[in-house]
Amino acid sequence: MNRSEILRNIAQKAKRRLVGKDEHPNAKIKVISNDDVEFRNKVEFLLSQEQLVTNPVHYLIDEKLFAKLDEEQRERYLLSTLDKYSSLRRQIENSARDTRFCM
Repeated sequence: MNRSEILRNIAQKAKRRLVGKDEHPNAKIKVISNDDVEFRNKVEFLLSQEQLVTNPVHYLIDEKLFAKLDEEQRERYLLSTLDKYSSLRRQIENSARDTRFCM
């Protein structure tokens, strides 16, 4: 199974849990820190690209850490990464918009 198939499988399982067709895991962990400067730099780099980045997750995840996680932990890591990416992207875009209007 290649990486994109693994990520798709994890996302499908998470979606099934969200709609109530699968049981919810009872353990909660946070793998990604909110103070992660390296992660923020990666998001800023992705947003600065002129070409459309179709799958930012492959660029944002830590490959070594991802390989060590079990299936449930991979799922939480993936969803946490997506949530953090979305949040940081909004922050960066909002601050860029505010900067343009303040000049």
